[in-house]
Amino acid sequence: MTTEETATIRETARHWAIRVHDPSFAEWEAFAAWLEQGPTHLAAYESALEEDRWADERLRAIAPPLPFTEQVEAMRPRRRWALTGSAAAAVVAAVIGGWVIFDRQPAMQEVATAPGEHRAITLADGSRVTLNGGTRLSFAADQPRKIELLTGEALFDVRHDASAPFVVTVGATRLVDVGTVFNVLRQGDALDVTVARGAVIYAPGKNEIRLDAGAGLSRASADARPVVRRANAESIGSWQAGRLQYDDASLARVARDLGRNLGTPIRIAGVTDQLRFTGTLVLNGTPEQVLARAGPLLGVRFMHGTDGWTMAPGNAPPH
Repeated sequence: MTTEETATIRETARHWAIRVHDPSFAEWEAFAAWLEQGPTHLAAYESALEEDRWADERLRAIAPPLPFTEQVEAMRPRRRWALTGSAAAAVVAAVIGGWVIFDRQPAMQEVATAPGEHRAITLADGSRVTLNGGTRLSFAADQPRKIELLTGEALFDVRHDASAPFVVTVGATRLVDVGTVFNVLRQGDALDVTVARGAVIYAPGKNEIRLDAGAGLSRASADARPVVRRANAESIGSWQAGRLQYDDASLARVARDLGRNLGTPIRIAGVTDQLRFTGTLVLNGTPEQVLARAGPLLGVRFMHGTDGWTMAPGNAPPH
């Protein structure tokens, strides 16, 4: 693709980003067709939205908002702040030749679950999100198709809409849906994504990774290189049905999953990272019953103490 073609795509994306927020906008089919012409179009559109958000932050750092004016309202039927004097000059200098749109900060909603609790929510667009235990996510009340996963694990069953991509943000990383059922697990900066149906775009842009059904991606930290793997599409999100299914998983991951679903902390003592597990663990029953069944399958011993449970080597003496 030539430099001129790239510039044209970026300019078109910028205009779409402005126009789709107009209450009178009606060209949804044309917009969807433009997005679906290639991955570079979606990446350019996402970039245009990022520029819009950056400009908003820049304005807030320069001057407080002033009252609405008919002149600004006529430019675009969307709430804007009017700028005068040095503040306007500063913003124009920062965003030369571009449209700068400034909105009020939308009200945020946060949904959370306690360890061991599952919760399902249906968003305004019909998409469904199921939260595993110890999970928190947030989204703007007027933008339910842009979710931030703060911590924990969630299964997303998304109603695809090419005119309004569904985006899950994990730290600085974006996951964009392409008509999808997918599972996202976040622990600190570590990330794991598995796709059961449709596809997900990991980090849209120059180095984006497309994950189709039956694919998974893991990243140990924010700076770590993501690793793509195969996944069993039928087992994705099986935790909501009371099963944990694994294919060559570390015992550290199994311990974290058990703790999240049973609602009790499980620490590891003396269990090597080289031990792996392939199989299914059933979560029916009390934590004592579940761990009593899981121990022999994993080749470990679960010991209960005042601060929770410990996963220890199978030959460890009981205490």
